[in-house]
Amino acid sequence: MTPWYTHVVFDLDGTLLNTIDDLADAGNWVCARRGWPVHTADEYKYMVGNGIPKLVERFTPEALRTPEVLAGALAEFSARYDAHKEDRTAPYPGIPEAVDALERAGVVTAVLSNKAHPMARAVVERYFPGRFRDVQGALEGAPLKPDPTLLRALLARLRAHPERTLFVGDSGVDIRTARNAGLAGCGVLWGFRGREELLEAGAWTLTETPEELARLVLDGVRLRQTEELSPADVPRAADLLRRGGIAAVPTETVYGLAADAFQAGAVEDIYAAKGRPGQKPLNVLVDGMAMAETVCRDIPPAAYALAERFWPGPLTMILWGRGALPPVVNAGGATQGVRCPDHPVTLALLRALRRPLAAPSANRSGQASPRSAQEALKALRGRMDAVLDGGGCAVGVESTIVDLTVTPPRILRQGGLSRAAIEGVLGPVE
Repeated sequence: MTPWYTHVVFDLDGTLLNTIDDLADAGNWVCARRGWPVHTADEYKYMVGNGIPKLVERFTPEALRTPEVLAGALAEFSARYDAHKEDRTAPYPGIPEAVDALERAGVVTAVLSNKAHPMARAVVERYFPGRFRDVQGALEGAPLKPDPTLLRALLARLRAHPERTLFVGDSGVDIRTARNAGLAGCGVLWGFRGREELLEAGAWTLTETPEELARLVLDGVRLRQTEELSPADVPRAADLLRRGGIAAVPTETVYGLAADAFQAGAVEDIYAAKGRPGQKPLNVLVDGMAMAETVCRDIPPAAYALAERFWPGPLTMILWGRGALPPVVNAGGATQGVRCPDHPVTLALLRALRRPLAAPSANRSGQASPRSAQEALKALRGRMDAVLDGGGCAVGVESTIVDLTVTPPRILRQGGLSRAAIEGVLGPVE
């Protein structure tokens, strides 16, 4: 799959490099030398992010922050750090491999840091020789992040379009920098700050490992700001889907990642968001057999009998496709899975949209299916346009799938409806 993002710009400290121990050692050397309180490495994580002068100001006792004291402490810190900045600093595990994977895919990578420009360039060349197309550090007289001035200058040199550029960082400063420049901001959870700060700053998505970050880009995901909607927002959700968006929606089994099944581009976005193999077909949600008839043909009496007994409910029926849906929905196959969910919110959404929804589970492929809006949000924040919160899922396991294109009918997946219940309507099944 072709990456959506042509350029990725990284923060340096806390994103590419774990520099906190060397920064803390230099800071505490100054503090101990001057008789000031020393601080833990975790405390230093909340002092960095706005350049070295601001770091020195933060570890200097407030009552002593005169221009003369700060200037002296800065000189001492700079000399000590310059002599020991490589004692314990190292790239985060997996970062070199992730950057290499992006470059092999043709994605241009660069670095923007609040370190002084000469130091930033030297550090990047030391730990990542030849890996980044450009490096921009702090310049005298230019505002630091989160001001977007230097980021915009970097983008101009790279001839990068903001919409196709992803900014990656570990702090609220980084996320606000991205927002101020009109870029999607991805927060990393291995750095100096935490989930709460990144989300509060407006991160579109969060990644837990460098490998996950690379996969996000390589899967062709186009990040979006994910809205959190309530049942009262069903008209808003329907309008979003009508315009080609994708959203997590509740059912009685698990949350599904939904798109208008008639819009091929939106369905392709589902595959990208989940990292789902393209050869795996998608089932669709309908509000009843009348809607199922718009996408399926030669529907046998057994299907109407099952629908009469178990719809709405945790039963998916495999029927012959009519060919009305884009081939991406059923992976080019001849059959189509259909289900009527037993959830008032999604039924209302289907009736407002008046079209079936392609809707696999709202999780990354290979991960557990979400049973709440928050689980869906944690899995796919930034990969979807909205999550429609309908509360917890009453059944909590996927639907049972019955293939009615074969004789006798065959259960393909045992889920929320028992075999005995199905045989009570159809007789023996395989």
